[in-house]
Formats: sequence, structure tokens, C-alpha cells
Amino acid sequence: MKVRAFPVLAASAVTAVAAALALTLPANAEGAEGAVVPAGAKYVALGSSFAAGPGILPTESGSPAGCARSTHNYANQIATALSLTLVDATCSGATTANVLTTAQNGVAPQINAVTADTQLVTMTIGGNDVNYLGSIGTFSCQDSGGTNCGTVDEQAITTGLTTVGSRIADVIEAVHTRAPQAKVVVVDYQTILPTSGPLCDGVPLSDAHAAFERNLRDQLDAATVTAAAEHNATLVDVASASADHNACAADPWIEKYVVASGKTAYHPMLSGMTNVAGLVVDELRTS
Repeated sequence: MKVRAFPVLAASAVTAVAAALALTLPANAEGAEGAVVPAGAKYVALGSSFAAGPGILPTESGSPAGCARSTHNYANQIATALSLTLVDATCSGATTANVLTTAQNGVAPQINAVTADTQLVTMTIGGNDVNYLGSIGTFSCQDSGGTNCGTVDEQAITTGLTTVGSRIADVIEAVHTRAPQAKVVVVDYQTILPTSGPLCDGVPLSDAHAAFERNLRDQLDAATVTAAAEHNATLVDVASASADHNACAADPWIEKYVVASGKTAYHPMLSGMTNVAGLVVDELRTS
């Protein structure tokens, strides 16, 4: 994991830092004043690629190569805006097991980063438990006439969706146990596909595969909402906020399947990470 200490700054200084990083957090999100988590507090970020930010340069120096943590992922942007001390434990490809019990890329489970002095934890997790990104990528490869695309075990995904909510709940409860005073914020996954209607160039999915993925996304989101509501966590509803910024939208927050070199298919753009950070900061300032 990577620890970054962000100094306690006045609002004007935070604005300057944000500008230097080419960030565009909403004006009312700048500065630590009014936030439920005090400036200088320890903040731990947990989760998979939608939290880590693969393909958004620069990559965090010293972080495990397979994790692909961006210095501009939403956790880094939140920490900068609110002058928090960030421990970024996110890792692309992580499952709930990688958060709780199973090492990944030679790194201990992410939950180890959460200690009794932690005051804020954010998490985006559960998608890899049900092969969300893997399946939409495989289907897109198949439907675009690709080779060596692999297969999707739809029955395994359907079965996984029956338990993913309890797995997310286990992560929330583990955080509460290790850091009883921490505010826990669950950030659900950005919406990849338009919620209805036709798709667009660069998003090659058959009608059947698009329907499967939309249903998967709806069930994953519902499980996440329930887990947060039933286990004393705050949900930031990124799924709804990003619905009009899907991969086919005029102002997308998410990459298409067909992407420029260095980008990561069906993953957040910098604009997506920045907008998610703004949503979380707004929540922390008003809760």
C-alpha cells in the first residue's frame, strides 16, 4: 500500500494544488472547512480498479505494478481537497477476498491498512466477485469479431450475484471492527452502458449481451445499496450520477471498449474520477 501525507492547507492553497493537478472538483468541495472528517485525518481507500484508476496517468510511484493506482484516482483527489493523510490500498482486479483475506500482487489484504486511528474509509468493491468488467470485456471481444476472447460463465455470475451483497457487507463490518470511529463511505460503480436503447460505435455488444450486462449492473448496484444501508455505511450513488455520462454519452466519464493506447477499456476517465471525488467530498461536507 502507498501512504501519502497531505498537508493541512487553507482553502486557497487547496485550490492552487487542485489547479496544479488539473483537477476540476466543484467549487463548494474545495478546502476542508465543514467536512465531517477533520483535516489531517487518516483516510484509507479500499477497492478494485474503479477506485485504483488504471490508465489514468501518472501511476502512483512505488505501488504494485498490477494494482495500477493513479495519483489522480478519486481517493487522491478527495485527500487533496480535504487535506487528509491517505493510505491508498486499492488494487485493480481486487475482489472482496483480496480486501479481507487473500493477498494480491504480493501485497497483504487491503483491510490491513485500516487501523484504529482511521477516520475515513472509502470503498468500491464487489464487481470482480461477479466478473462484471471481465464479462463485458469478453462479450465485447466476441461481438466485435475478436480472437482468443475467452468465455463467460453466465451461471457462475448469476450465482455470485446472490452472495455479493453479503460479501460487501463483510468488508463494511471488517472496517467497523478495525476502526470503530471511522466514517465508512461506499462508492458504487460508474454506469458503463446506456440504461436503455442502442449502443454506439466503440461499444460492440449484441442486444443479448447488453441486456445481460445491464441486469448484472442493476443487481450489483442493488446489492451494494442494501449492504451500505444495513451496515451503517454511507452510500455515494455514483451509478445514478453517472448514468448520463456512460461510455456512449456526449460527455462520458467512462472509456469505451475501443480506446486509445494506454487507456483501459470500460474504466473511468480522469473526468469520471474527478466527478466521483466531487460527489464524495460533497457528501462529507453535508453529512
